[in-house]
Amino acid sequence: MSDADRSSADNLIFLCGTHHDVIDSQLDHHTVEYLRHAKASHEARLSRAVRHALGEIGYADLEMVCRVIGSVPSDSGRIDVPLAIFEKVALNGLSVATQAKIGDGLAQAGRVAEFVEFQSRNAPQFGVRLASRFKASYYHGISDGLGPDDVFENILFHAYENSGPVDTPSSRAAALAVVSFLFERCEIFEHEPASS
Repeated sequence: MSDADRSSADNLIFLCGTHHDVIDSQLDHHTVEYLRHAKASHEARLSRAVRHALGEIGYADLEMVCRVIGSVPSDSGRIDVPLAIFEKVALNGLSVATQAKIGDGLAQAGRVAEFVEFQSRNAPQFGVRLASRFKASYYHGISDGLGPDDVFENILFHAYENSGPVDTPSSRAAALAVVSFLFERCEIFEHEPASS
């Protein structure tokens, strides 16, 4: 495998320290095939749970996600819609799997927009801070040399990791909805990806 393939989202499994040690100490049992199957099964279960929970997202879920994502101060302007979503997806060659996640999350774009608008009445820079944090995650992934799919997965992973004290399908659904909303609204993923 190349270094890029080895560190891509398709090849990585996020584990706690205990399970990482268990796998490393039992390599005969935890073969490549076993780990790929375990990863695929886990991601399929989680994807179903998140898709189901998308219909049940409430303001409390959105508040938790947005509070974390928007915690970075910003002096930039408003959120603009620079490209149509299909143009942004095509321009960056995002995979069918990433497009499906974005599409799922955008099913709640109206609810996220209402929430951001509501929060902005009391904190006028709320949407700007949210967009700035999202852009910072994007540029961090780019500086790490990640491709477009991996950048999106990295942003989503950080949103999941910081979406409250307990990782639930509802918090993941809210994170997916917010990240997809910001993907559509923010001026990122706007250029041709760098060629390898």
